[in-house]
Amino acid sequence: MDSSNDPELRIQALKQPLWIGYGRAVALRQQMEELFNHPRMHRMPNLAVIGESNNGKSMLLNNFARRHDPTLAPGYSVNDDKIERPVFLFQAPPEPDEGRLYNRMLTELYAPGSEREPAESKLRRVSVILKALNTRMVLIDEFGFFQAGTPMKQRKLLNALKFLGNELQIPIVVAAVPETLNLLQSDPQVANRFEPVFLPKWKMGEDFQKLLATMEKTLGLRLPSNLAAESSAQRILDESNGIIGYMSELLQKLAIDAIRSGAESVTLNALKEANLKRLGWVHPSRRHRYAG
Repeated sequence: MDSSNDPELRIQALKQPLWIGYGRAVALRQQMEELFNHPRMHRMPNLAVIGESNNGKSMLLNNFARRHDPTLAPGYSVNDDKIERPVFLFQAPPEPDEGRLYNRMLTELYAPGSEREPAESKLRRVSVILKALNTRMVLIDEFGFFQAGTPMKQRKLLNALKFLGNELQIPIVVAAVPETLNLLQSDPQVANRFEPVFLPKWKMGEDFQKLLATMEKTLGLRLPSNLAAESSAQRILDESNGIIGYMSELLQKLAIDAIRSGAESVTLNALKEANLKRLGWVHPSRRHRYAG
């Protein structure tokens, strides 16, 4: 059977994660590329990618890592003779604890140790392993423990990152929500090293309409939806709060329904509140409210 005629196979393809190369994201990726190629020095420049939750920070870091990290390539085996990891991506622990940070890194590096191992020992092992892997950049996703832990623990973790960057002479890129800026700026030495760059919420305009036109092409529908038209674009903007992750989720729901129903298009009627409710769509602002 031709998979292009099987609705469920089309829906499975639609659910695969997909990089949307819009202007701001491509510009930030290029900035990361320049950091990646920066000559080694004691005081390496770093980046803090700042944006609302679900607004594309993780997708940006993952896309960059896939372009440079052979361990993320199809068919990679940890038993390969020659292993290099030029870009090391991992998710930060949920609270600012130096030992947990190293534990997370060591686990991702297939070298976990004892919980009782001193932090200094873990740091030495992280440093040795990353040097052996020829790591040239560290990416830390979900760097969002700005409300957790004591100020002392927060400072110790920031100092650990600063030391790691100095020891390896490589740049560090963190992805965080806007509130984390206060944490990074609490230490002048750290603030001077982490340049903040922003992924802002979307607003109505030509760039947003171009984004929707690009996203429409990824839906795999057989009829045009004209999502970039002002009326449809405004509805999508309103329902997503200008957050690209919610846009993707909303359009995926609508496209799945269009495939299963045979409509093969996301119409303005499909974007009406009653239809979105039928599909189980909940506006982002109402998702954390108790509905008892």
